[in-house]
Amino acid sequence: AEGRGRGIEFLRHIERTKALAYVVDAAGVDGRDPVSDLRILGKELREYGSSGIFGGEDEAGDEDDDDGEHGEETRRRRREIMNRPSLILANKMDLIPEADAGMGRREELLFRLRLAAEEVGIAVCEDDGILGISAGVTGEGLRVLSKRLRRVVKEV
Repeated sequence: AEGRGRGIEFLRHIERTKALAYVVDAAGVDGRDPVSDLRILGKELREYGSSGIFGGEDEAGDEDDDDGEHGEETRRRRREIMNRPSLILANKMDLIPEADAGMGRREELLFRLRLAAEEVGIAVCEDDGILGISAGVTGEGLRVLSKRLRRVVKEV
């Protein structure tokens, strides 16, 4: 949400990336909703890319926002952020109870994440751009993630 985390400094850093990976907490630990979290991330990137809440008048007084050729290049990079190839990673899938997994909760979550990504304009990589993983205990999905990351980087 606005005013949280690393904010502008992080967003400036991603201007130099060729692809993005969005990571949300699939298990909803601490009452978080992964679909809502993805919408917030997408909205903040879109606003930054359009020089919305973070453009031109930010408190950091970044020289990149000055008029001229350098400033125009910065604005162009910001606009292109939402068009970069993206993976959506639903982490902590192993914490979704087995009973829920059998009822299709995992598949439903991945489907809802795809809809939310489309809604906010995230350029998800083809049909395989949304993955359920467990970066912690089980390592579920990490090999698939590694292969997809290599492919995305290679294609860019």
